Amino acid sequence: MCSVSAGVAVISEIGNRRRNNRKDIDKVGFMPWSFVTAMALLVFGISVALGTGLISTE
Repeated sequence: MCSVSAGVAVISEIGNRRRNNRKDIDKVGFMPWSFVTAMALLVFGISVALGTGLISTE
């Protein structure tokens, strides 16, 4: 779960960078890359905390 969310965060950040550097300003995409990045990093942080024992499920 941790590596999948890290991969999604990297891919969404690449998408966000491509959207910010587009040549035609009128070609607006439909993906909310900032939101996808934020949610992927949230899942990444929670899974790291669960994996290292910082957050207990008991």
